Amino acid sequence: MAMYNYGLDSFTHVEHLYNNTKPIRGTNIVPLGDRRRKWECIIKVSPHKYVLSDHGEHQQPGTAAVVWVRNADGTNTVTFLNETGDYAHTVRYSFLERCMPVGMHFIVDSGKQYVRCDGNRYYLPKDIDKPVVFTTSKQTGAWTLTSDPHPVPVTRVRVNKEKKAPYKKAIDEYLHWAWTMTPMLEGTMNWESNREATWGANTVRGDTFRDMLMDDQHERRTTMVHAFLCELAQGMGNRYWGHTNPTTNVSLTSDPKKFRTKFNAWVNHMGAFTYSFEEYREVK
Repeated sequence: MAMYNYGLDSFTHVEHLYNNTKPIRGTNIVPLGDRRRKWECIIKVSPHKYVLSDHGEHQQPGTAAVVWVRNADGTNTVTFLNETGDYAHTVRYSFLERCMPVGMHFIVDSGKQYVRCDGNRYYLPKDIDKPVVFTTSKQTGAWTLTSDPHPVPVTRVRVNKEKKAPYKKAIDEYLHWAWTMTPMLEGTMNWESNREATWGANTVRGDTFRDMLMDDQHERRTTMVHAFLCELAQGMGNRYWGHTNPTTNVSLTSDPKKFRTKFNAWVNHMGAFTYSFEEYREVK
């Protein structure tokens, strides 16, 4: 079934498409594009309002992806809505992308959706009560945002200091032990040993990792340091091919500050000492 951009640039264009498209036989459904995709259709609400539906002929304007309105002063208003729910609504995204008026674009970036117009991006929340609305200028016909811009959610990560506090002494001791062990472990690092350490570390997380921190005789302490060194080495651009490694590799203890910082971040992750939350960045 064919999918393509509809290139609808005005209320008049939408109205013309509705009036000149033959309904699907035996129904009142006016398809928007490919007649086999009959759930994508145009609904005439009134002589001054049309809905572009991605859910069939009974979709209401309050939940529709796109609503076109011709205002009393002759200007056009177009309203865009996302779906609701914190997951990917790929059907709605595809539909919005194809229904954008000429000069606008629908964008998905880092799990968030936006409408781009005149070089600016406007966040489209996953909330049917938070549309993005544009109206044409009476003088120039250019699109202008007429809904309030929605603040953009930003995911932040913070350390749970209370949870981490009982392990502070053990973490410091493990850091110093890791620093001492690094020159010896670095000499054993190759493709095979790194793979085994990385795989082995996958089972030592959360409670298990925290238990290991408190046990300086734990059998996995060396394996875990080796796994940490693999992450550190990757960030430094080191490569480990086999018995002979590149001479361009940098010593993993060449920068004590970086070593400590990376180790602390690694412990936070492996020990589940962090939590995520969302803040909202106001649109300027």
